[in-house]
Amino acid sequence: MANPHLELAAVLEGAQPANCRVAVVAVHGRDQSAGYMVEHVVRRLEVPGVAWVLPQAHGGSWYPLGFLAPLADNQPRLDQAFEVLDRVRDDLAARAVPPERTVWLGFSQGACVATEWVSRHPMRWGGLISFTGGRIGAPEEVRPLEGAFEGMPAYFGVASHDGWVPVERVQDSAAQFVAAGAQVTLEVFAGDGHEIRGPEIEAARRIISAAAG
Repeated sequence: MANPHLELAAVLEGAQPANCRVAVVAVHGRDQSAGYMVEHVVRRLEVPGVAWVLPQAHGGSWYPLGFLAPLADNQPRLDQAFEVLDRVRDDLAARAVPPERTVWLGFSQGACVATEWVSRHPMRWGGLISFTGGRIGAPEEVRPLEGAFEGMPAYFGVASHDGWVPVERVQDSAAQFVAAGAQVTLEVFAGDGHEIRGPEIEAARRIISAAAG
């Protein structure tokens, strides 16, 4: 089956991957596009030498249902979303960007995609930055992570009463990354705002700057 997400090329911002200090893969949320991430993340961060890779979902959505639905109910789009990130990983490797200088970032649905993809590819990445997202699947499907992140920095931020992403799933996801050897920071913000906050941008800047060396 053809992957419709692959019909849309990733948007590139900043440095060229072959000459960058760090590559950041930024995955947009539902009903968004790469342009949203450029406006709300790329333009708010000032880290020199960053190659921004912004994949785009067909129809603005990586998978049809909520991220708490059974995995099978979001197929085949979910695996097709993961294939997009597989392609990005392979392209960065071909351009000699090592894992420790590759940071995975997402917001909302994109944070869920990035978090779940990284959970399935444990190694010492440059970092994971999850703005309002957690692992994907029904409760019984979200199993302990296998493998080790070897001190990879990971950041999780979420509102205490977010209407789309339950704080409990984010907390559980963060705990699983801790158990798998990641250095995790979790921030829970009062209220119900579904947004990328200033403190989250600052946390992202620290992780990206560290990965850039």
